[in-house]
Amino acid sequence: MNKLILSILSIAMTLFTGIQSAYAEKSAESLDAHVHGLSELTIAMDTKTIELQLISPAMNLVGFEYKASSKHDIAAVKQAELLLEQQDSLFLIAGGDCEHLSTSIDSSDLLESDNHHDDHDDHDDHDDHDDHDDHDDHDDHDDHDDHEKHDDHEKHDDHEKHDDHEKHDDQGETHSEMVASYSFTCKDTSKLSSIKVALFASFPGIRKINTLWVTPSKQGSSMLSAKNSTINLK
Repeated sequence: MNKLILSILSIAMTLFTGIQSAYAEKSAESLDAHVHGLSELTIAMDTKTIELQLISPAMNLVGFEYKASSKHDIAAVKQAELLLEQQDSLFLIAGGDCEHLSTSIDSSDLLESDNHHDDHDDHDDHDDHDDHDDHDDHDDHDDHDDHEKHDDHEKHDDHEKHDDHEKHDDQGETHSEMVASYSFTCKDTSKLSSIKVALFASFPGIRKINTLWVTPSKQGSSMLSAKNSTINLK
């Protein structure tokens, strides 16, 4: 996001406290930093550019918030990413003659890096080294292997317990989010009349979207829902 957009956002956030009072009843849910069913959308624009950022609890988009490890869960994250990349269907911009520039999706809270290959290589090197040990060392190594297997078993059990804790945490200790950022270029943003946010059809888990928007001349906020999903800029 360029410096002008950041400056506009900074001013808007300063004014947002005053704006919020007019929407106190509708925006009360947003005071909780992480509410399932509630997402947040920030829209900032200068005369030629629109920047949008969607921040949503992962539960709203994929139905869980723990690290995806099974093929089913990983596929769910990938599907959510694909849907979030359909920016022209998710944000219907009326006026301004705008074109899409870029989209970025951050799902790092849900997808962990794959280190299996490194572990496998280390294991192969260890096997080569064992082939050159004498019989006594081999016996010692067997004892060491038994100890390692026992430790690995305990670690595996602990890991499973940790996963179960994340999956079944009723206290809200596990909070994962997905962040989608979009950039559009326009001939003249002053001619924008509205932006329709069509996320609700693609993601039924999103029930409301707390929205802050700012233009070079004005700013506002609104609580969007499936029945009220259009931001009027005029």
